[in-house]
Amino acid sequence: TPGGRLHKALVESRLATGAGAASSGLRERGLATASIVLPLDGDAARAETELLDQLESLAKRPVTAAEVEQAQRRIAHAYETGMTDVNAVAMGLTESVAAGDWRLYFLQRDRISAVTAADVNRVAATYLRPSNRTLARFVPTQAAERVEIAPPPPPSQALAGYAGRAAVAAGEVFLPTPENIQARTRTLTLGNGLNVSLLPKDTRGDTVVATAAFRYGSVESLTRHPEPAASLAGAMLMRGSKTLTREQITERLVALKTSGGVGGGEQAAGMHFTSRREHLSDALALAADLLRNPAFDAAEFEQLRLQRITALEAARKEPGTAVDMAIGEHFDPWPAGHPFEHRSIEDEIAALRAVTLEQVVAFHRAHYGTANGEIAIVGDFDADAVAAQLETLFAGWTAPAPHVAVPTSHRPVPAQTRRLPTPDKANAVIAARMNLPLNDTDPDYPALVVANHVLGGNALASRLGSRLRQKDGLSYSVSSSINADASRDGRDDAGSLVISAIAAPQNVDRLTTAMREELQRFAGRGITAAELADAVAGILTQREQSRASDAAVAGTLSRNLYLGRTMAWAAQFDARLKALTAEQVNAAIARRIDPSQLSVYAAGDFDGAAATQATGAASQR
Repeated sequence: TPGGRLHKALVESRLATGAGAASSGLRERGLATASIVLPLDGDAARAETELLDQLESLAKRPVTAAEVEQAQRRIAHAYETGMTDVNAVAMGLTESVAAGDWRLYFLQRDRISAVTAADVNRVAATYLRPSNRTLARFVPTQAAERVEIAPPPPPSQALAGYAGRAAVAAGEVFLPTPENIQARTRTLTLGNGLNVSLLPKDTRGDTVVATAAFRYGSVESLTRHPEPAASLAGAMLMRGSKTLTREQITERLVALKTSGGVGGGEQAAGMHFTSRREHLSDALALAADLLRNPAFDAAEFEQLRLQRITALEAARKEPGTAVDMAIGEHFDPWPAGHPFEHRSIEDEIAALRAVTLEQVVAFHRAHYGTANGEIAIVGDFDADAVAAQLETLFAGWTAPAPHVAVPTSHRPVPAQTRRLPTPDKANAVIAARMNLPLNDTDPDYPALVVANHVLGGNALASRLGSRLRQKDGLSYSVSSSINADASRDGRDDAGSLVISAIAAPQNVDRLTTAMREELQRFAGRGITAAELADAVAGILTQREQSRASDAAVAGTLSRNLYLGRTMAWAAQFDARLKALTAEQVNAAIARRIDPSQLSVYAAGDFDGAAATQATGAASQR
């Protein structure tokens, strides 16, 4: 965390770009780990020395009660947030069952809350010793000194006399149909262009989800600023305000039992967080302050710049990055000089090195505002009080550069096939794409959603999954996606079909051949009535399950505000799915999917795989 000792000693001093620590809570004896990430030109010896000094010199600089309390607040916040998510609770209980008893989940929570500074220092003195550590950079010693770890007590002993805490409020039984969501949602416009959807309901743990997009900027305004300025300005919002440091922001969120934050990009800033009814007002006020009054601290800026450069340097050798860069270059629809044009990793790194803090501040000053956009709030809250507060906090701050949406349109791209070498990588990444003229209001869109589900949208029970994974054993993971454009006027139509897979490098040729064969068969023969029925049932189930998530509903309501829709659009889409026939789906496939237009990219250690195969063949002779 920004307030942790490792962060302060290693990241703020720029010895490392990231630092973290964790411990395993397993049934058997586990590990405590600490790790750091260095830039390419970092001083590894100095960083390692500082890391070990921080870990193994706690006797000289003991952990304080304030540090323990800070950690306990954050951990308690994580537990409390988890208790509002039944899936997270189920997973936590499952781990505890594996350890011996489901109540261990709550026992650990309660024991953590009772830990003192003396406890932490005692454990650190016992285990954080040079003789008990293993380094990624191995340093041999004359004689290893092993610390004997006593076996843990059985769960029955640990749980003797234990009583849990009060249960979390369950909330109401809410029917997540489009009709019910729409009936319960209040929509209003604040000021001259801030559209709001409010869906109050009784939730588990009194939780509430808020999401917003505040829009600004045009192509003309963006071209006046260097490319990284927009993303860096958004990333700096959570790194300190004029009244709160980065660490204090984190502590404030914990105190408010709130998870999430604010950010921004080229044409929108946003907030997304989960809070509680009693803290929503303060959480909204905090988000408004962070958006409007960032500190733009010079040290934090340099830390962020270094982290991004380091991440790009590390990513450039990855197969997934190589494929993404090749696709981005070939399918780039924007002319040179456009703010959205594709940039190579080298260009991104050069731009990051060149941009100044003053340019980042200038972008924020020239673009940011909250008077135009969308806000959606779902959960346990008072709608009248929240509406009044939203108007006070956000409706009056007008962006200097008004938002002008950038239209997108279908662009035919000739097919190509490329192999991209990435040495010393065990797995190869394969991606394929073809552009389609497709908007989500297109009559063919529901049919193509079903078609994609049959082709590869269902990871296992799909044409690609059955052939490449189940039958041929060439890939552990293969999938496809259909992407439709969306706009208020329904004219934007930059759609696409994308297929992705991973494989051993020596299997790439066989995999791409099989993938093309399946796509050709799919385009020529279409789907069966049984596949249609299974696909429609699966898609409708996924959509219904998504509407059971408050965060997903908030996202949908916000998107509806931007596109000028209501939940009736979702209901109509469901109805269109149910009404489809196999003939309609197959006609849409025939009209839209042309296998000859598929571009295929593969990245991996092909030379290394060939050498390994040659060595193996020679050894068998």
